[in-house]
Amino acid sequence: MSEINDIKKTFFNHFNEQMKHENFLHFFYEVFMLGSAYVVGGYLRDFLNNKQSRDIDVIVDIEEESLIKILSDFDFKYSINRHGGVKVRLKSIEADIWTISNNWAFKNELVKLNEEDKLNSIAKGCFYNYDSLVINLNKFHFNVRNYKDFLESKKLNILQESSPYKLKNPSMEANILRAIYLRELFDCELTENTSHYLSKRIGYIEDNYKSAIERLLFIKKAYPKYEFIEEYHILEFIKYLNTDFNNKNQLTFDF
Repeated sequence: MSEINDIKKTFFNHFNEQMKHENFLHFFYEVFMLGSAYVVGGYLRDFLNNKQSRDIDVIVDIEEESLIKILSDFDFKYSINRHGGVKVRLKSIEADIWTISNNWAFKNELVKLNEEDKLNSIAKGCFYNYDSLVINLNKFHFNVRNYKDFLESKKLNILQESSPYKLKNPSMEANILRAIYLRELFDCELTENTSHYLSKRIGYIEDNYKSAIERLLFIKKAYPKYEFIEEYHILEFIKYLNTDFNNKNQLTFDF
């Protein structure tokens, strides 16, 4: 219990100090007047690992019109992406903000939203276990169970197994690049659920584009953290998928 309280207290201090520096703390105060806000993914993970964050992902439990009004009232510079998320450029960090109604998993009813336990519902809606970290900014309750599972098992897992959930994810190429990145970073294995999804998605790209490798190299330009990924990384990853979990016949590419 003391460890949990320590994390809550130190994160509270860390978050407040940084958001004050970014002149963004008053945004959250306005959100709290209407609902809740949750930090999801890398920002919390970086905090736990004493690393500096380049961006912060936030889910707010308010209407999209209210979110835009708050940002406009404070004259923050923002843009809206094709998936309905709002990107706010701050001094030294970027904030990606989503309303719960625009979150792809809840919007498509692929993950059940428990109104009494939104914290854990959001954690379940994260795609990979590595990215499933959520903290409520009202009370600083948090869920990092799936992330801890990744650290302990050294296996990258897609949290949901249903085909609609995986096939409707709007970030197919980014999911593949992330798996390559995490394999290189942690030398982790893939669960069968993850391996099967990635095999099918690479096959889909190969069928619909000139080359899966060329397509992934093109998409990675939008993700600075994946800049180190070269053609041979992708080739090695496909080779791994071909042999992992007896998937030898699921992918057959000529390069």
